[in-house]
Amino acid sequence: MKASSARDIVFAHAMETAAPHESLPTAERCSAITAHSLHALGGDKAGSRTAYLRFLQDRARRIIEAAQLPADIKALRQQSFGVSRWLSLAVLAGALALGFAGHAITDPHRVDLLSPSLIGIVLWNVLVYGWLLVSGIRGLVRRRPSVVQALAPTQSATTSDATHWWQKLLARKNGVARGTGLRKMALNFEQNWWQLHKRSRHAQWLMLMHLGASMLALGALTSLWLTGLTNAYQVGWESTFLSPAAVQAWLNTLFAPVHALVGLAPWSLEQIQALQGWTLGGTPEMEPGLRHILEWPTPGQRWVQLYTVLLFIMVIAPRWVLALYQGVKLWWFNRHVELPLQQPYFQQLQRDWAGRATELKVQPYSLDMTPEREAALRCYVALHYGAGAQLSLQPVLAYGSPLPEADKGSAQQVLLLNLAATPEVEIHGALLKQVFAYWGAQTNVWLWAEDFRARNSGAPSRVQEREHLWREFVRNAGLNASLVPDAGV
Repeated sequence: MKASSARDIVFAHAMETAAPHESLPTAERCSAITAHSLHALGGDKAGSRTAYLRFLQDRARRIIEAAQLPADIKALRQQSFGVSRWLSLAVLAGALALGFAGHAITDPHRVDLLSPSLIGIVLWNVLVYGWLLVSGIRGLVRRRPSVVQALAPTQSATTSDATHWWQKLLARKNGVARGTGLRKMALNFEQNWWQLHKRSRHAQWLMLMHLGASMLALGALTSLWLTGLTNAYQVGWESTFLSPAAVQAWLNTLFAPVHALVGLAPWSLEQIQALQGWTLGGTPEMEPGLRHILEWPTPGQRWVQLYTVLLFIMVIAPRWVLALYQGVKLWWFNRHVELPLQQPYFQQLQRDWAGRATELKVQPYSLDMTPEREAALRCYVALHYGAGAQLSLQPVLAYGSPLPEADKGSAQQVLLLNLAATPEVEIHGALLKQVFAYWGAQTNVWLWAEDFRARNSGAPSRVQEREHLWREFVRNAGLNASLVPDAGV
């Protein structure tokens, strides 16, 4: 599911679980919206996950449209809660400036073969690559199934739950301390979406980190090349503790990728000894062009080129590849947001969705269908079969009338009996035999119990006795007995 669609569903969840407010749709209105969405998608008979998610999206959109929210809370729904564009630009610009300043301060007029800034950038990135490799292997070994955190309902979320710095910041920004219901609803949405969107946010931060590392190296190279335009570099190295042999081994190891790429032989000890101390990098004998600099460079130009190639091989190119990988992950996560579909909120909607193709034809027997009884039946159907189930009431059969034959449609046939009547083998027994013969075994028989319970509210034992009598009577006929409403309701 795309992030925008998942964000709407999370926003609708925050609205439905919030305390009643004049700006929010009521529970009855939300139930009506659920029914409208189910009927709108009634032509989609597929039971696939995709169809169910499409129902969630359509329902959430309708609920949001039914709300009368202030403009600032409406705008909150459109926020991605990721890394802002200005923060990303600031990080990249800061990394470029830091790399430029680091080299300009440490090596202002020299090409130091042991440059702390340039070598430090390379070594730091090598350590990062090693850490990423170890973390990746450890993640594969300790792979655990991902668990999507359940969405917290608004009415149970309070400002005391804001234990993290970002939660406290959001609480202060949205004025939750003032205690308004809409502000608490907005904060609950932010908290839930922050948790649900953490994979995308993590990938975005890693992508920014890799791009920042590449900009740090580019800043150092920019300083290296721009300084060479107005200054004659001194080339060489010096050390109190390192011998020429140690420097030779170190530089050959450090520049091994460059040697392999451009086909250079490792430096000899004589070449390293010749550069000990500081010598002028040389001045071009003719107007330098790109071809001349590449084919006949001076010593200063040669080492600038070598360090440039080294940083591109070891830092810039790998970081761009890693940033691209995180960018692909970010793209994937933003189009495959996982919702906690196992929590009760979504389970109820799943039951509504599964029941959209359920058609119930109820045959009342010796029981007048008043508007109150019909409303109670529809509530029972919505509770047990889902809001999308369709209930059709047939004409009432008079006492002793035979059961009409059922049509060959796909609707489920249900017989509705009155619990207040005493089961009679000659009348009700014959009726149940007809149900078994016409509608098949395990057909549902509903027992209307509300009136009998009301008349015997002071004698619960009698109610239980009658319920048990009817249950056994129906079960002995090979049918299923259910109390309407349920026992204890």
